Amino acid sequence: MKILKRGAIALLIVVFAINISNSQEESPTMFAVHTDNVKFEMIPKYEELSLKFKTLCEEHEIKDLNWTTISVEDGRYVYVMPIKNMAELDKNHMEEMEKKIGEDKINQMFTEFDECYDSYNTQIVHLKSELSYMPEGYSTKEKNHREYHFLYYPPKNAKAMKEAMGKVKEMFKAKGIKNGYEVYHSGFGSDGIYYMVAIAGASEMAIAQGGEENDKLLGEEKDAVFWEVIKLTSKYDQVEANIRPDLSYWPAVEEE
Repeated sequence: MKILKRGAIALLIVVFAINISNSQEESPTMFAVHTDNVKFEMIPKYEELSLKFKTLCEEHEIKDLNWTTISVEDGRYVYVMPIKNMAELDKNHMEEMEKKIGEDKINQMFTEFDECYDSYNTQIVHLKSELSYMPEGYSTKEKNHREYHFLYYPPKNAKAMKEAMGKVKEMFKAKGIKNGYEVYHSGFGSDGIYYMVAIAGASEMAIAQGGEENDKLLGEEKDAVFWEVIKLTSKYDQVEANIRPDLSYWPAVEEE
């Protein structure tokens, strides 16, 4: 939560969990992502503070903040905020909260947050709707488990990698696969160049079962199509995580 401190980049948060079944015009495509590397022994304290912070936002009806929280299996807590452009990073998103709650009280809370981790980082990622596969009728609603696949590649492979990812989507569409996935690309502040494929499910088992069903429908054709991606990849990571509605904050949107 260091990003919320005065003097730090005042971003905020909310996830790769956004449901892009909305129209492309309504859906954000750029996200500011902040990660706290929380010490395992401090996780209970960190979650207590996170819930306290959310509750304060609810009680004071804070409108300038909006986030979804993701907890990763290795102790990372990830926050993402949809942004329109890089200029939004210069805004003080904490101004409303400081006025309503008090700067001293907010700073004291962040001092307590500081005790829970030794490092954090912030980066920008971009949703790639043209490479994401969202079949009609598919939704990530009520699917709070996430399986993230990070496909790193060297700059020289950029064009070929994008084409290969596009062919995977074409294959899923041709085979009538019912489960969707979202694709994000690394941006400013990222450690390396990568595509991230986000798969949603009610549980880890549900995602695994869906993957087995997809393999049967895709058949042997999938091996050659996936190989076109794999051969261009220099590094691969898979991460299991969970969307945390209990630690997320979505203020009500006033209708005009």
